[in-house]
Amino acid sequence: MTALVEQLRGARVGVALSSGFFGFFHHAGVLDALVDRGIRPARIAGNSAGALVGAMYAAGLDPAEIAAELLTVRRADFWDPGWPFSPRGFGLLAGEKLAARVARTLLVHGFAGCRVPLSLGVYGLDDGRTRHLGDGALVPAVHASCAVPYMFQPVEIGGRRYWDGGFGEKTPLAPFIKARDVDAVVVSYLPPRDGETGPKRRGARALLPKPSSLFADTPIDERLERDKAAVAILREAGVRVLVLGPKPVPLGPFTLERGEAAASAGRDGASRILDSSDEAQLGTEWLS
Repeated sequence: MTALVEQLRGARVGVALSSGFFGFFHHAGVLDALVDRGIRPARIAGNSAGALVGAMYAAGLDPAEIAAELLTVRRADFWDPGWPFSPRGFGLLAGEKLAARVARTLLVHGFAGCRVPLSLGVYGLDDGRTRHLGDGALVPAVHASCAVPYMFQPVEIGGRRYWDGGFGEKTPLAPFIKARDVDAVVVSYLPPRDGETGPKRRGARALLPKPSSLFADTPIDERLERDKAAVAILREAGVRVLVLGPKPVPLGPFTLERGEAAASAGRDGASRILDSSDEAQLGTEWLS
């Protein structure tokens, strides 16, 4: 049987990078496995950690450069606690250091300068809707998509307040539904963290102020259902969807030293899947 990577050669491949807290090292590794095999994204979409990696690639950095840049990140680069109750909304960190780091990292600062079409998912606090930004200034869009709720203060763009795109959906598949320039979508998928199931808030999040019910985060079960519905629409339209979900190395703001191991695990795991002809290795449990 033909290896999965061979089935993708010559196809116009879109890449969707899911949300996943500090999973940007993992995404960099998966993207490295794809590009190393000659599979360069024709279009890319990202949420949260996926937005950062997707923007870095679309702005001109190759996967090895992305990983090298991420490995220089230290907590001091984004850790700027202050008065949490800003006019924009609650957040333990102001996010100014994060925006500055993104600005220094990206080679271009506008969507128009990207080498491939790019969509970044954000969650609107003012109407509870998920949007996919694809034009205008790039830095605030990346900042907003990476603004983990309650950890970072919301980001204002065009008079609207936004948080992390993963707050409303897990995987940014909607941008590919109307696209006419992709034959297949490869998903770099980060599974929900332990305890992140159902509508209940657990652990430290339960101690933080909860927004009104209108703007409460979408339960992970519902976000996964949205993903499944989007996959069904894509497949009905003849677009193949392949889920690369090798087991990630868990990371957080206090464990960034695991970044290299996380990138290697993402790259090696995705490589094994791509080089295999066994589709049972794909992350199909996500769709069941």
